[in-house]
Amino acid sequence: MLMKELTESQSEIKAGDFVMPGQKIGVIEMYLSGPGTYEENGIIYASITGKVRIDQREKRVYIVPKEDKMSLPKYGDIVVGRISMVRKQMTIADITNKLGFYPTTDFEGMLHISQVSSSYLDSLSDAFKTGDIIRAEIMNDEVIPFHIHTAAPNLGVILATCSECGEVLKLEGRRLQCPVCRNIERRKVANDYGKYKM
Repeated sequence: MLMKELTESQSEIKAGDFVMPGQKIGVIEMYLSGPGTYEENGIIYASITGKVRIDQREKRVYIVPKEDKMSLPKYGDIVVGRISMVRKQMTIADITNKLGFYPTTDFEGMLHISQVSSSYLDSLSDAFKTGDIIRAEIMNDEVIPFHIHTAAPNLGVILATCSECGEVLKLEGRRLQCPVCRNIERRKVANDYGKYKM
């Protein structure tokens, strides 16, 4: 009977639903407990009032507080993030902030090679390196990781460090060069590269 009740209750809760503290959200066999939730005897409950969000990549459920209307970026928002992973066709960035946006926890943005630049790229390692600070635009806010792009001139890498010595790279004409070891690197830079302050 309890399992039937849990299954019915769990099937009714989905991403975007409004929940109250103590309301059942799911079971630990389906999700990990994230911010705004707690787990008790294998059941995940809401600990705050807000909307349910589900991180499909990590299978984690969390609650966005009702009163925090700016806690998540929306479609079309410009965000700042740090590249955490680079693959040939896809990269992941930890979204840290935008103007007026300071989340309680970092969210991830996923960037496909087709959304990086208007010019051809063979590999994303020609555009980004792990640790780069980028400015991007949210393309899809319905799923996490958020889908982002850097194709516009004002989007892309706004701060990068040398892969050889770790010094901040300087924009020299159309290329990035290390002022210390003179190493030259390629990135998809924003048109105001170097003006961003940490």
